[in-house]
Amino acid sequence: MIYVIIFFILVFIIAPISLLFHEIGHIVGSAFMRASTIRLTIGLGKPLWHTKFANIEIVIRRFFLINSVTSTVRNTPFRKREKIFITIMGPLFSGILTLMTYIAYHALIASDILYVFFLFNLWLLIINLIPFKIGHKQSDGYTVCSLVIHHFKMKRIKSA
Repeated sequence: MIYVIIFFILVFIIAPISLLFHEIGHIVGSAFMRASTIRLTIGLGKPLWHTKFANIEIVIRRFFLINSVTSTVRNTPFRKREKIFITIMGPLFSGILTLMTYIAYHALIASDILYVFFLFNLWLLIINLIPFKIGHKQSDGYTVCSLVIHHFKMKRIKSA
């Protein structure tokens, strides 16, 4: 019975908080790179809630547990290293949350829920660093690798 409760806590509390924290990393990176528009979309389907403050727009859709994405726009296009910075900030924030939950588990209270919180964030960190693409969806690791490979290809073409 306790595992069912932990599962529901994972799906309805831990995962959304962790994904939001990851996306906040991209938002922070975008803000550092002076993006003119930052849009955080949580979920798929029909929009349920929408708000905007400053240059940040937040949209929560019907199936909010499935998907989250941050998109950024700037009047002058982002350079490759700026795109890499924005992209890597998501996994960095996941890593920070992983470290925080690990420390809390070992220093404060060794609960099953906190341990699941740690494991989910560790998984989120690792899975986002692995370069993969499924359809139109790609991991942060894939984005960074693509940008780095493109940089070296262009460098090689210029030197030839």
